[in-house]
Amino acid sequence: MGETAIDLSYEKDYYQWTIEQAQALREFVNTHQELKHFGILDWENIIEEIEALGRSEYNAVVSLIMRQIEHRLKIDYVPLEECYRKWQVEIQAFRIGIKRKIAPSMKPKLEAELEEIYQDALSLVVLEYGVKLPDQCPYSLQQLLP
Repeated sequence: MGETAIDLSYEKDYYQWTIEQAQALREFVNTHQELKHFGILDWENIIEEIEALGRSEYNAVVSLIMRQIEHRLKIDYVPLEECYRKWQVEIQAFRIGIKRKIAPSMKPKLEAELEEIYQDALSLVVLEYGVKLPDQCPYSLQQLLP
């Protein structure tokens, strides 16, 4: 039995699927006003929950990228060689997590937000170690993705 475009989208890009499904449901309900009075289904909250699922996946990837940047900065700028191996292992764990969660449609948004993600990671490393770090992210998104 062949896969439909929806099946492929769901399997290959869950984040994009949540965006498309929420938008399709919103358009469907708006063009079929009689459904809003169909009391069994809470359309607005169903749509919001589907959107929230996508946001949750995206935020998980952002968190893993931020943690990876944080640990890369520690390796590159914090003179604690005895910690480097542990930080390298954690970077690899973050990359594995990213590989399991990332969807292709997230990449443009991640690229646009990379400096903001970097600033969050930078603030943590500065707070923890008091080191001087680059003002702009020294890592490309391509370097951070598996």
